[in-house]
Amino acid sequence: MLPAGEIFQALEKGLIDATEFSQPVCDVPLGFHKVAKYNYFPGWHQPSTVQELLINKDVWNQLDDQQKTLIETTCMAATLYSLALSDGMQGKVLRENSEKHGVKTMYWSDEMLTAFENAWLEVAAEEAAKDEMFNKVWKDIQQFRADYKQWASVGFLPRPEPPTAK
Repeated sequence: MLPAGEIFQALEKGLIDATEFSQPVCDVPLGFHKVAKYNYFPGWHQPSTVQELLINKDVWNQLDDQQKTLIETTCMAATLYSLALSDGMQGKVLRENSEKHGVKTMYWSDEMLTAFENAWLEVAAEEAAKDEMFNKVWKDIQQFRADYKQWASVGFLPRPEPPTAK
């Protein structure tokens, strides 16, 4: 783990061979295109950036319903705006990185994606075994993914092979 301001120098000096900071639009101001000429996708662990607002529970409990609703609505609007804005900015940056800076956009192989997933599942199991809150959130995420898989399998292009009739 390096602070953002130290990543470029570490790449430039060969202290690290690669980095993952965020999305391409965040890499540009840091100048990564000057020292790293390959950009691999998809981002396994961070397909998007998510913000959070943490409020002391005692303070939250002292707020009235209108104040809580205002905070919740503002956070929801900021998240939706950020996701839409961020996705809309990435294409231009990828094109400029390629055309102006010679950065190649690459895809992880299926073998690498499987290795990433297996490593993550191992870490998640370890964390779930020792942290009750992580375990609760992890189970919730797994249930969501299982429920969402049905929609994801039919709702987007490219379409998978249709299921065989039984």
